[in-house]
Formats: sequence, structure tokens, C-alpha cells
Amino acid sequence: MKPKKAQSQPHKKPTQGFVVIASRKKSFYVSALNLMESIRDYMPDAKFAFFTEEKWIDHRCDDIDYVFHCGGHVREKMYGMANSPFDQTFYIDADCECEHEDIADVFDRLGDNDMVFVKLTKEKDAQRVFIEVNFEQGALELCGGVCLYNSAKPLVKEFMQDWYELYVKQSSGEWWPEGYPKSLARWDQFTLWWLVNKVEKYKDLKIGIFEDNYRWNWFAPFGFHADGKHKLVDKHPVIIHYSCFFKKDKDY
Repeated sequence: MKPKKAQSQPHKKPTQGFVVIASRKKSFYVSALNLMESIRDYMPDAKFAFFTEEKWIDHRCDDIDYVFHCGGHVREKMYGMANSPFDQTFYIDADCECEHEDIADVFDRLGDNDMVFVKLTKEKDAQRVFIEVNFEQGALELCGGVCLYNSAKPLVKEFMQDWYELYVKQSSGEWWPEGYPKSLARWDQFTLWWLVNKVEKYKDLKIGIFEDNYRWNWFAPFGFHADGKHKLVDKHPVIIHYSCFFKKDKDY
């Protein structure tokens, strides 16, 4: 008896969604809710996974697709990134706001990359003053304020989990590589740099940069304009980042 011919399976479209995390201060919780609403203004069918502390969850979370509890560490963001329920994920810092319709096609920008970041370039020195960028062994060029990534790939999820766990050790003083300036220990961007450049198992991950770079993580305080003296974008930014203006210690 001949075996039955296998039935072809329809191609399943990958699930796509946004991950937002709010921990430590309730001001981040309120800002995160505003961020999600601002995305819905341009993308009404957007899906969200919201990681926040259990004590803050209220009726404003009722229409969010996934709500998860997280701890109170300063960098719970990487924990949330590692536990995205979507196949393709766009992570955005909670102290941001969406201001352009191009957010609706952000997942098309992943292409065949494993991760896509905004790159801190030398042309925008003013954006770099709030961190130490250059050091003897390299430079912190990838900005972790936003990240588009293939969260269905096990190695990518493992990367995010390692980013979280290694930063926890780094920030507590449990881990630090010999010969690197200790002043970098406060930055999760150093942990990101280390994993990308120094950890063998991640050497083949394909990391891309947003084609219109700064539009996807525009730091508000520095006063750059598309038609101004420091022209770094040709269109209005998609994501505005209010990190330096944000009252992070405020409770509501």
C-alpha cells in the first residue's frame, strides 16, 4: 500500500507585537500606557505585551493583549524582551512616544536580520554626551532604547536573557571584565556590546541598523530638526525619546 501524500500546510504568518516594560517607578507605568496609546493612534490593531509590577496594574491594562508581572530591577526591560510572546517584536523604552504613521510598517524593516537597532553615530555627538561612548577596546554604538528582533529564534531569545542576567551581575559588581573602565559598568549598552563582540555563540547573529536611524529613537532635548543646522533625518521622527526630560522619580 502506497503511503498517503502529505498534505501541504498553509504558511503561518508570524505574530508581531510590541513589548513595553515599566518597573521601579510608577511614572514609567503611566508613561508606558501613553506610549501604547500613541502607537494605537497610527496602528489601531497593534498588539502589546506589557511587563510591569503587579502592584500598579489597574483597569487601564484591560485592553492590553498580554500583561505580565515583572520585578523591580532597573533593567527589567531585557527580561521582558527575552519573554516576548510574539514571533517578531519591537521593544520601545517606556519614556517614549510615537509620532508618525511609519510605525505601522516597522516589522517590514526586520528583513532577514535577527535584530535591528539605532546606531549612535559620530554625526550626532550631542546625542552621545549622556553616555561614555568610546573606550580603548571599542565604542558603545548600539542604542538599546528600541530594538526590533526575531523573537521566534531561540538564539535571539537566549541573547536577550543573557543580556538581562549579565547586566544584573554587572550592575551589582558580581561580574566585570578585567581591563575595562569601571565607569562603563552602569550602562546596559556595555553588556550589549560585550555580548555582540566578545561572546562566541552570538558571533553569527545578523544585526541591522534602521535605514533612517535616528527617526526610530529621537532624543527630545537636543534640539535637532529635519530642516535645521544638524540635519540627521528627512522626515519627522517616529519615536520621540524623553529620557532627559522625564521625571523618573515622580509617583502618581
